[in-house]
Amino acid sequence: MDGSLRTTSPTDCNPPFTHTMNTFTKTLLSISLTAATAAQAAPAFSCCATDPEHVGRPDEHAPISVMGDHTHAKDGWMVSYRYMQMNMDGMRHGTDRVSTSDVFANGYTVSPESMTMDMHMLGLMYAPTDKLTLMLMANYIETEMDHRIFSQMAANMIHAGDTTFTTKTSGIGDLKIGGLYRFYLKENRKAHFGLSLSLPTGSIDEKDTTPGMGGPAKRQLPAPMQLGSGTVDLLPSLTYVQQFGNWSYGAQANAVIRLESENDHDYQLGNKFGLTTWAGYNLNKWLGLNTGLSYGYTGKLKGDQKDVGLMGPNGRSVTTAFEENYGGERLDAIFGINLYAPKGVFKGQRIAIDVRLPLWQDLNGYQLETDSVITIGWQMTF
Repeated sequence: MDGSLRTTSPTDCNPPFTHTMNTFTKTLLSISLTAATAAQAAPAFSCCATDPEHVGRPDEHAPISVMGDHTHAKDGWMVSYRYMQMNMDGMRHGTDRVSTSDVFANGYTVSPESMTMDMHMLGLMYAPTDKLTLMLMANYIETEMDHRIFSQMAANMIHAGDTTFTTKTSGIGDLKIGGLYRFYLKENRKAHFGLSLSLPTGSIDEKDTTPGMGGPAKRQLPAPMQLGSGTVDLLPSLTYVQQFGNWSYGAQANAVIRLESENDHDYQLGNKFGLTTWAGYNLNKWLGLNTGLSYGYTGKLKGDQKDVGLMGPNGRSVTTAFEENYGGERLDAIFGINLYAPKGVFKGQRIAIDVRLPLWQDLNGYQLETDSVITIGWQMTF
């Protein structure tokens, strides 16, 4: 790493990104074709959520962890709160689980052991027309990562003898603002596309006490412990839903495209592509179950992480300091519950929970594997 600034665009010399965007484009076309050719079924979607005669269904929304899954009728509002917790435990290299000893054998002084991220998300949606719904989402993030130093001798040199340590960060994350446009509605089928911007309101200057020559001290933390990307990002999506008598299914393709070649700390997070499919079944007017599959691809980090130490007694410092240990693919199973109030004092409100469990992971380099992602949410329309 020479520390030079990168000025190339996200697509320059980046076949994985080109492949990802080609895949994303093909997926959007496939979902659009499905929307145009799906067979007729009943019942049709209700006209308007703000109509006094409208009666919602538990499966009107996707699993709560799926964002931008629905639009609203003209003058409709929705406020929402989501709590998400991601748990990561143990290291992985490619598709194989590895031990910290394996990490140390490849020249790293420090290996992560586990990580927990808690995110609180506040959302607001408003529809100025029947076809257009505007969105705003802010979040607050709390992250904690446990680490191990490869030997007692090294710990004596860089961390006052302690072979383990924990880093923590918390604060406001990146702000997302955009809209959803419903371009297709026929009988019981509908489709919309979304376009949002993620604004870099989350800090990338987070520091905590970490090991180093001269002993433990406050130092710049690697990218996984930062609160934002540090770049303006484009968030496109395309969603299709079909509803039947007491069940429904849907699909969504989405992406995160970094619009700047690097942030203020001389790196750029990888672009992302996701594809989620789900099905929901209503047990009655207020309770529904859902399940689905979610595939995610993340590109490698590019650039040096300014002020993050690269050297250690074992050769390299921590795995998260190096760009080759970022990105990969993951396939999750989704299981969820939707509770909806069709009438009464709580009419228009819903509470939902879903759990994502990884079925397969193929990670670049040495990274923590994901064990579970739990999302709990509350939504109210008016």
